[in-house]
Amino acid sequence: MALKGPCPALLLLLLVLLPACLALGRRETRHEKFHRQHVDFPKTSAPDARRYCNLLMPRRNLTTDACKPTNTFIHAGPAEVDDVCHAGGTLRTENYYDSKVPFELTICRLAGGAQRPPCNYRGRTSTQQIRVLTLPHPLHAAGTVA
Repeated sequence: MALKGPCPALLLLLLVLLPACLALGRRETRHEKFHRQHVDFPKTSAPDARRYCNLLMPRRNLTTDACKPTNTFIHAGPAEVDDVCHAGGTLRTENYYDSKVPFELTICRLAGGAQRPPCNYRGRTSTQQIRVLTLPHPLHAAGTVA
């Protein structure tokens, strides 16, 4: 016997929305935050580095309350970046790993003016080795680009 009335529609709506609500309520891990802030692969298309930075910095929530002074975006897959802390890198000091190979990067720097949004960035592209700081975490390492 089929259910009648609004209950099947509400049940279907609940089944569709529940996973989305649970995902929104979950806190971002340090590892996820590192990827959000520093990994852009494939590289987002923009006419030049300045427009790239002015597009990506707010898109990645790096200008929500204040303008982040500087940020580096790595244009490699997340697994390649994570591998710097393993076989793809060399331990330099207690928690710093240097990549064995260079990565394509875009470096965004605040271009003077206000420290509050809207923010204006200048950008520069580069290919160089990266240094990643790993932070102690029970499940996995996350870091910042040095």
